[in-house]
Amino acid sequence: MDVLIMYGVWSDQALCDWDSDMNVRMGSSDKLGDHKPENLMQPSLAGLHERLRSLENGDADGQEIESIKEQIRTQLPAVGTARSLPQKKTPSGRTNVLHMNYMHSQTDPSGETEIEHLRFFARTVKELGLRLEILTDEGCREELEQELSKESFKALDYTLVIAQKPVSKWAEDSVEYLQNGQVAVLSLFDDDLLELAMKAGRQERWQGKVSPETLAEVLRDDHLWILLGTRVNALKTSLEREYAAQVRGQQVGYIRAYIEGGNMITGEDAVGNPVILIGKDAIASTAYMYQIDDDDVRRILCEDFGLESIEQVICVEQPGKFHLDMGMLFIGKGVVIVNDSRKALKDAIEMAELAPCLTTERMAAKLQLQCSLEDDAAKDLQTAGLQVWREKLEDNVFYNFFNGEFVEGADGFSYYITNGGLQDQEERFEALMIQEWNVVKKVFFSPQDTAQRGLQERGGVGCRLKGARL
Repeated sequence: MDVLIMYGVWSDQALCDWDSDMNVRMGSSDKLGDHKPENLMQPSLAGLHERLRSLENGDADGQEIESIKEQIRTQLPAVGTARSLPQKKTPSGRTNVLHMNYMHSQTDPSGETEIEHLRFFARTVKELGLRLEILTDEGCREELEQELSKESFKALDYTLVIAQKPVSKWAEDSVEYLQNGQVAVLSLFDDDLLELAMKAGRQERWQGKVSPETLAEVLRDDHLWILLGTRVNALKTSLEREYAAQVRGQQVGYIRAYIEGGNMITGEDAVGNPVILIGKDAIASTAYMYQIDDDDVRRILCEDFGLESIEQVICVEQPGKFHLDMGMLFIGKGVVIVNDSRKALKDAIEMAELAPCLTTERMAAKLQLQCSLEDDAAKDLQTAGLQVWREKLEDNVFYNFFNGEFVEGADGFSYYITNGGLQDQEERFEALMIQEWNVVKKVFFSPQDTAQRGLQERGGVGCRLKGARL
């Protein structure tokens, strides 16, 4: 076992400002003390947007408004990455290192959900001959060392990286491990500006999918419909990953677009050219914040990740989920599986007709929106030249096989790690992956009860793991 300890990187004020409940969305950015991390965006961006809104709501002329917009565009930083492709999430990525974060659960006092996920990951990593790297805080260190010292984990290859603050359990979302061995972290933005930007994008894209009254509710009560991904920014886990990389001597770059890890999937087309799928929330939010258009955002991503053409950056509607990896699975070689909720919608409509009430009507409306967004996602992928297969592989908190991680075992074969479900569901999915699609040798499922508790927190196995390659 290796242990890395990160000393002296946090100001006292930053430590005091940390929200103890990492599962609850924070309402505003932390006020950092004298030490300002390099990846914290300049506060003038939010101020400029406030000025822009004031001008647009007043009697300012077009020249003055355009002047503010130009000032906003100048806030875009220079390229801060090594222009290297992120680790692929398809089997061709040959992932053999899994990064996870460990924290004491605030919603489960016993911590059973967290420790069970740890045990499942450790067992799987050991069996496949992979490496496990765990980012945690000093308060969890003894618990982890005690658990991983058990005889069943004796041959486990793992490293503990000890941060000075608790970390979010969602390792996927705020960092990208690049193919050249460097690390790129998510830049931080003003929380309120980011929420405004993301909602503006949804307002524009989702008009006509539901009634205006329902759309207003969808945007207002996102936690009851389709969650906003802005909490990734609010949790600021990118700071932990940044310092962890620096302690290990790795160079750190900064992703300029607002790209939550689960909303970006790197893979390859049918002839092997690299492509990146980007959720439209990310594209719209970045375009709004910098007052640029969608193709400009794609160009930014090409620059950051070393792609030759914006056609390799594919904008995809989230399939009724807040992240792409909750409703689609890129199995490689230009093939993407997209969720299919059409039968569920048909059943929900019938139920609303048989037993009309607010609950049944809302369920039907929610599935109507989800189905429309799934269809949009499929069309976006097909338009970009990818092959799309439709399968029902998720059902709210009961199971989700889209959310997982492809890895390469020490034997050279590909495997898939995902959330568990009922036995017949697991058998059906494994048959698809092994026999019909021929992409893996075996699927590893987390314990069903553990998977359901995790999905109730709006994230699964694929959200808790971040793949890399030695």
